[in-house]
Amino acid sequence: MQLLIAHGDTQARLALKRVVAGAEELETVESGEGVETLEVLLALDSPAVAVVDWHLPGLDGLELCRLVRDYHEAGPPYVILLAPADCDVAQGLDAGASDCVHTPVNAAELRARIDVGRRFAALPWDRLTGASPAAAEDEHEEKFALSAQRTLNGDDPDDEGDGYEAKFELESVLVAQ
Repeated sequence: MQLLIAHGDTQARLALKRVVAGAEELETVESGEGVETLEVLLALDSPAVAVVDWHLPGLDGLELCRLVRDYHEAGPPYVILLAPADCDVAQGLDAGASDCVHTPVNAAELRARIDVGRRFAALPWDRLTGASPAAAEDEHEEKFALSAQRTLNGDDPDDEGDGYEAKFELESVLVAQ
């Protein structure tokens, strides 16, 4: 299983990587920038669990959580948002984080939270949501194709109903970078 560590500070990423060092069957992937992190989390083979900094450069953790949750309505990725002491944990959870913890965080507590995320990600999501992996891949490709076509046609996002605005916003963030 893959774990994404997304933090703008190289030393913080190394410290977070040391926290999970030695965990069985856990491969870490790193990102230091928000748009790159978003691309990784929206990929078909995205990491199942992510530890994301609230103040990630380029696209902050709150907005990243909103976009990821709009795209992945259920199931992984399980996003643990790292919130500075002056930030409101409830705001992070409301934005779509699966978990939110104030920093600095105790290493054992963070490992335990990551383990919760691993258990969550290991659930049989295809049975819980009624979607097969092939259907999920088809839906993933269809969402991007439809969104791209609407953008090329110059269609008004407000005319497309629920869900399109979030996809358009997501597309705008990716294209802007």
